[in-house]
Amino acid sequence: MKKLFLTMLVVLVSMSAMAQEGKKAVGVNLLYGSKIENIGIGVKGQYYATDKVRAELNANYFMEKDDLSMWDINLNGHYLIPTGANMAAYPLVGIGLTNWHSSIISNKVKVAINLGGGYQFDIADDFSINVEGKYQIIDSYNQFVGSIGAVYKF
Repeated sequence: MKKLFLTMLVVLVSMSAMAQEGKKAVGVNLLYGSKIENIGIGVKGQYYATDKVRAELNANYFMEKDDLSMWDINLNGHYLIPTGANMAAYPLVGIGLTNWHSSIISNKVKVAINLGGGYQFDIADDFSINVEGKYQIIDSYNQFVGSIGAVYKF
């Protein structure tokens, strides 16, 4: 009887943990980078491993300012913590590849470690907006990146 109860408990926990498994989302971001001191635009794709854990792949381009431009590609993990009806906070940890370009520094490719967090507001079952802040640790190019974004879930 104990084995049956334990087996049923494991199945129920697994089912609830996988309620969102496989759900995907695509979206856009408007960003500001503190090192480049300019705005940027980005696109992102998200994959929900469970209802609380998701992976996000994003690509961002920061506009040129004073002969300096930058783009990055990031893979971040989020852990969603519900804070109310249709709202969630999340810590963010990830890794990125950045490329800095100017007439002085041709193309300087650097690896970044991303640490930060965000807040998500679900407007509808398939649409949400978010605000996010992360610190990119990049060898002599560290910067804070703030963003606001929107995603469509499918």
